[in-house]
Amino acid sequence: MEFIDNLYFFITLLSIIIAIVAIRYTVSLRSYLEEFIYVSKKVSNKEFHSRLNISAKGELGELARNFNHMIEKIDNAVAEGEYKHLQLKSILKSISHGILALDVHGNILLINEEAKNIIKCEPNEVVEGHNVNFVIKEEKILSEVSRYIGSNKNERSEITISNGTVYKIKLDPVYLQNTNNVMIGSIINIEDITEKVKLENMRSDFVANVSHELKTPLTSISGFVETLKLNENIDKQTRNKFLGIIESESDRLKRLIDDILLLSFIENKDSIQVDSVKIYDIFKEVYDMTIYMAELKDIDINYEFSDEKLSVLINRDYMKQIFLNLIDNAIKYTPQGGKIKVIVKSESKNIILKVIDNGVGIPKEDINRVFERFYRVDKARSREVGGTGLGLAITKHIVKNLGGNVELKSELDKGSEFIITIPNKNFLS
Repeated sequence: MEFIDNLYFFITLLSIIIAIVAIRYTVSLRSYLEEFIYVSKKVSNKEFHSRLNISAKGELGELARNFNHMIEKIDNAVAEGEYKHLQLKSILKSISHGILALDVHGNILLINEEAKNIIKCEPNEVVEGHNVNFVIKEEKILSEVSRYIGSNKNERSEITISNGTVYKIKLDPVYLQNTNNVMIGSIINIEDITEKVKLENMRSDFVANVSHELKTPLTSISGFVETLKLNENIDKQTRNKFLGIIESESDRLKRLIDDILLLSFIENKDSIQVDSVKIYDIFKEVYDMTIYMAELKDIDINYEFSDEKLSVLINRDYMKQIFLNLIDNAIKYTPQGGKIKVIVKSESKNIILKVIDNGVGIPKEDINRVFERFYRVDKARSREVGGTGLGLAITKHIVKNLGGNVELKSELDKGSEFIITIPNKNFLS
């Protein structure tokens, strides 16, 4: 009987011990599970710095270590992805062209700020994930882009929108890595080529104008030389007349070539030799050169300097060319008995040079074009007085090289006023 009692006691004690161990294990396991749940929630909220703080051994401890290692790898992968994304955004931002990355359905995957400006969407507007049909506000660009969506070929086109801006649009298909037939989207490059087109047109016009301007005197010279060669019995007076015309046309050709070379030199010269020159001294040189022509037309040239000792840091020949072009122009287009006034004054930040005449003036519609190369308001009159059509273009480029600007005020049959402004940085005390 005592044996049975002892057996019952042992079994009861063993059951109690097992229950206590089971309860402790359950409590520890529950605590570990709560730690797992807590950390996993943090990881799901992108708090990748979180780690399991479990000191268990065995399989549970190995699970905890593996879980922490997995979090660390995710953290590194996310950090690397974010860094690459930041690099990609920085590269896109630095590109001066508009860049759009689209999927095969026309949904925007990536876009830079320049592209947002071009397609006229708000700078802070999030457009990734949206279709181009709902994002691009500029109709002509949308029309071109829509035509290219899904194309597996390199596409190129140029368009001009309503405000005159010219865009070159390029599409390049994007294929899945290591494949040549699985297309996943396309890259669209939108480049503003307005200035390029403008320069190309100007270059084309310049070549055409130069050819025409050179051809005219050459044709005249060639014609009169041929006449002299074929007519040996021409009287002396007629022969001298023809030779005079040839000389005149030769001089005109030389002036034209000199002006073309000067203009080319000014446009292509990055640095020029500058000197300290007194503006009054330069003006007096030009005055002495031009006063004879003015007196022949009974034109009165007056001048007014606020300071005859005013010096400026400039290329001497450039300053002389400015005065010569403007005063010579004024004499040519001012009628008999007219007046010309030259004013040079110093202001707080600029030096102002004005050449005013009461000549034929310039029509309002031509004022903005007179500084273009070979542009003439009255072509017949310009050739008659010996103009090459480059004087004002040369003046404009010289002033531009000085960081200044030139302005024209004129009224037909009442005269013109050219205003040159040279910035303070060119002053010398």
